[in-house]
Amino acid sequence: MSHMARALKATYDFFAGDAILLGATALAFALGTLLERVAHAPNPLIATCFVVLLAGGLVTTLGRELRGRSRHR
Repeated sequence: MSHMARALKATYDFFAGDAILLGATALAFALGTLLERVAHAPNPLIATCFVVLLAGGLVTTLGRELRGRSRHR
């Protein structure tokens, strides 16, 4: 594995560790920036969209984790 690929993987593991969370975070920042600079949206709207996208990423990740576990009774 090349040095660049190892550095990218280490960065990914450090910041996200999960592709869904990484994608949701990137999307939240991109949408927040777009809403602020292009649409001139108010800050409460931007913050709400940001939190909703992050929560959606967390719920999706947790749902995937729970579906992957076997049930013990």
